[in-house]
Amino acid sequence: MNRREYALGKNIKGFELGLVGTVFVVAFSGGMVLPFYVYLFGAGVFWEYIGIMICMIAVWNFASYKLMRYSRKYMNIYSLPSYLKYRFKDEREYLRIIASSEIVILSIVIMSLLTKELGIILNEIFGLDSTLAAFFLCIIIATYLSIFGFNIIAKTAPYKAVFILAVVMTICMLTFNKMGIHTMIQNMMAMNVTGSVSNYMNVLIHNGRLLVPEDYVSLISMGLLASGMPFLLSTFFSAENSDRINVGKVVMIVFLPFFFASAAIMGGISRGYLYPQKLTNSLSKYIAIFYNKLFTDFGMNGLIGYLFLAVIILAVVITYEGSLHIIVTIIYDDIIRGGRLLRVKRKREGLYIAVITFMVTLICFIVSEFLDGFSVNVVVVFIGALGCSIAPTVFVSLAWRRMNKYGAVVGLISGLLAVPFFKYATFIGVRGDKRSLCDVMGVNSVVPSMLVAFLMIILVSLVTKKPSEKAVEEYDDIKHRIMN
Repeated sequence: MNRREYALGKNIKGFELGLVGTVFVVAFSGGMVLPFYVYLFGAGVFWEYIGIMICMIAVWNFASYKLMRYSRKYMNIYSLPSYLKYRFKDEREYLRIIASSEIVILSIVIMSLLTKELGIILNEIFGLDSTLAAFFLCIIIATYLSIFGFNIIAKTAPYKAVFILAVVMTICMLTFNKMGIHTMIQNMMAMNVTGSVSNYMNVLIHNGRLLVPEDYVSLISMGLLASGMPFLLSTFFSAENSDRINVGKVVMIVFLPFFFASAAIMGGISRGYLYPQKLTNSLSKYIAIFYNKLFTDFGMNGLIGYLFLAVIILAVVITYEGSLHIIVTIIYDDIIRGGRLLRVKRKREGLYIAVITFMVTLICFIVSEFLDGFSVNVVVVFIGALGCSIAPTVFVSLAWRRMNKYGAVVGLISGLLAVPFFKYATFIGVRGDKRSLCDVMGVNSVVPSMLVAFLMIILVSLVTKKPSEKAVEEYDDIKHRIMN
């Protein structure tokens, strides 16, 4: 298997293209986090997922076609760093190396955190050694990915999507039918929902408080992070023509609302279904409690419980394999080959890719062992840092012909640093208490971080020299669908 086949696969059909990136984006956020957040805070959290749907539609309508055209023009584009190199004619490879380093490091941390969380979940349910359980699962993923590459991710995406959606909908129906509406409401009240059950189920109320404009901005803006996921954006390089993107777009638009609605309903029902268990703010404990109750309530040798657990494991696997795929592609193509560190014969590319795959897996596993005490919110912070650096850089590069490589470099760095700055840097508040800038402004770190990245890209591009005529002409050709 050569590097192109590993990175982009072969003959990816439209419906596979529509689901491979979509499932990657929503598996963890929708399959695990959405039910848990609705269980904790109520239906108001659903605005965050409205933001993801808006963002996905924008990505497919605006970015997909242009990224596909660049990959068809330059057959060596397999990842976002290589796209940035060719877009800005960066002959010295500085931009490519910066983008590669950022994506690889942040993705490794995200994968390590997910590995740790899955190990904790399996320990909570089965009492398994969390280290060994996570290690064996990661080795299995690395094995099939090193053999089949992007093909196995894309070709299995429709089956994964259908399975997850079917299981979530089945659990919704079974748990609701077991309780009935009156018992569910009584149980919700007994579980101390903030306010009333009607408030808990009201999308205009979050955790018992009526949403204000800043809340809508914060919640919806979280969806913007989807536009900065390297794996999602890189899937468009595998599209052979615009017809397949058109088909994929329709499939994505149909799948997302059904999936998010089903996951949200399951989370809401679980608030009443899990009574008299105490409310927990731990994702792993929530999953363990839910699994145990499903296992004991519905017979069939615990089949429903096992199916629920399969969805959780699959959500982690989908996120892990997509991240691992993009890391390996970048390390081999952008760092080793792009940096001219090694000269590899074509027939030996498969071996090098397999070695890198297992090395990255081992690194992620080792890193995960040092990440004790981290919650799901930490995963979101790292996803935020990645999204706030990649999304502005890529989207401005596709929308503004005047942007240059200096603006791209600053966009990547400023977006990365802005997220922890706005979220954790403390300042003296009005009453003398120390508060972060996010708390002072009343929004999350995504909104100001993306604004900073956008502004820095524009400012630096304007004060530095213009891009080359060749880069501008090529941009215009891509924009107006002129292909060589």
